[in-house]
Amino acid sequence: MRKSIFTEFFCLCAAVFISAVICVGVVLMLVSEEHYKANRFNYLSAKTEMIVDAVRGSVDENGGFCTLDTEELTDIFKPLSESLGTDITLTDSDGVALVCSEASPCSHADKKIAPQALERITEDGLSELSSFNGYYDQNSFIYARRINLGENTYIILHRLVSNTLTGHMISLAAAMIISAAVILSAAFAVMYTAAKRLLSPIREMTLAAKRFGEGDFSEKLHVTDENELGYLATTLNDMAGSLEQLEETRKSFISNVSHELKTPMTTIGGFVDGILDGTIPKEQHRHYMKIVSAEVNRLSRLVRSMLNISKYEAGELELSTEDFDILPIILQTLTNFEKKIEEKNIDIQIESSDSFRINADPDLIGQVVYNLVENAVKFVDKGGSISFSFGADGDSRSVSIRNSGEGLKKQEISKVFERFYKTDESRGIDPGGVGLGLSIVSSIIKLHGGKITVSSEPNRYTEFTFSLSKAETERR
Repeated sequence: MRKSIFTEFFCLCAAVFISAVICVGVVLMLVSEEHYKANRFNYLSAKTEMIVDAVRGSVDENGGFCTLDTEELTDIFKPLSESLGTDITLTDSDGVALVCSEASPCSHADKKIAPQALERITEDGLSELSSFNGYYDQNSFIYARRINLGENTYIILHRLVSNTLTGHMISLAAAMIISAAVILSAAFAVMYTAAKRLLSPIREMTLAAKRFGEGDFSEKLHVTDENELGYLATTLNDMAGSLEQLEETRKSFISNVSHELKTPMTTIGGFVDGILDGTIPKEQHRHYMKIVSAEVNRLSRLVRSMLNISKYEAGELELSTEDFDILPIILQTLTNFEKKIEEKNIDIQIESSDSFRINADPDLIGQVVYNLVENAVKFVDKGGSISFSFGADGDSRSVSIRNSGEGLKKQEISKVFERFYKTDESRGIDPGGVGLGLSIVSSIIKLHGGKITVSSEPNRYTEFTFSLSKAETERR
C-alpha cells in the first residue's frame, strides 16, 4: 500500500510534537517535584523554630540539668500539629520518644531512632524524604534537628506525610494531560491545515506532470507563492512550454520530412513504373532516367543533411579545430560554382586579398561556406553581385557574404534557419532544395560557439554574417 506524502508528513509532525510535549511534561514534572520537595522542607524548617521555642520554654534548668515538662509540651504539640498539618516528636539523645503530637498511646513509644539516622542529625538540621530508617511506617517529609539544653541533648522530628506529594503530582499530571490534549488537538488541527495547504500544490504539480507526460499541455499550473514550490511550479510550466514547442517541432519535422520524401519517391516510382510497363516510350527512357537520378540525388542530400543535424543535436558531431586561412576555402568554393556564376554573369567582389586566419574545424567551416555561397548563387539576380567582407572584434573574426537580388521579407528573416523552411521565391527558383542548408550552417556555427545573423533589404540585397574565434597564433 502506497503511503502518501501527506500521511508521512502529518505522522512525522505529530510524532515530533507528541515527543516534545512528553519531554516537556516529564521535565516540568521533575522540576515541579523538586520544587515541591524544597517548599515542603522549607516549610518544616521554618515551623520547627516554633517547636524549638516551645521546647526551650518548657525546660527548667537546675545546675546544668534540664527537666522537661512533658505534659506541657504535649498540650503545646497537639494543637500546633493540627494547625501545621504535621507530626511532632521529641526524643532524647538516644532516639527514645519523650513527647509526641499523636494521640496516646504514641506509635513511637516502643521505637527508637536507628543509630545511622542519629548520626546524620546535626544542630543545623536534616531534611529528607524517607521512613527515617524505619522509624516511620511510610516515607515522609522529615526535618530533624538536634538541640542542646544544658548538658542534655534532644532530637526534634518534624514530619509531613508524603501523601501530599503524591496528591500534588497526580493533580499536576492530570492538569498536564488535559493541557496537552487541548494543545495537541489545536496543534493537530493547525498541522492538518498547514500540511493540506503545503502539499496541495505538490498534488497539483503531480497531476500536471502526468498531463504533460501524456502530451496534454493545454492547462498550466497557477503560480501564487513566491517560494520554492512557486519556483518549482514556474519551472514545470517552463518545461511544459519547452515540451509543447518540442512536440510542435517534432510534428512539423515529421510532416516536412514526410512531404520532402513523398515528392521525389512518388516521382521516382511513377517514372520507373512507366518505363517498366511501357507507358513511357523507349526513346524517352534516358530523359526520364535523368529525372529519376536527380530525385535520387535529392533524397541523398536530404538524408545526409538530416544525419548531420541529428549528430549535432546528439552531441556526436565532434570538432577538430586548427588555425587556418578561410580565403582559400572561399576561392575553392567559388570555383565549384564557376559555371553558374558565368551563366548569371555574377560580379564577385572580395574586399581583401590578405590571409584571414581563424581557429575552427576546416571541414565543417568548408560546409558552411559552401552552403552560404550556394544560397547566394541561387538567389542573386542576373548581372548582380556577390561580395565577401571580413571584420575583426577582439578575439572574434567575422565573415559576411552578401548577394544582390530580391532579398527577404521581414517575416521571413526570423525563419530562414528553421528546418525545411523555404521562402516563396525559393520554391520557384530551387524546387529541388530541401530547406536544410541554412539550418545546418546555424548548427555548425553554434557548435563552434560563434554567431550567425542575416540582414536583408527588399529588392536590394541579402547578407549572412558569421563570427568565429581568431587563430590562436594571433592571440599571443
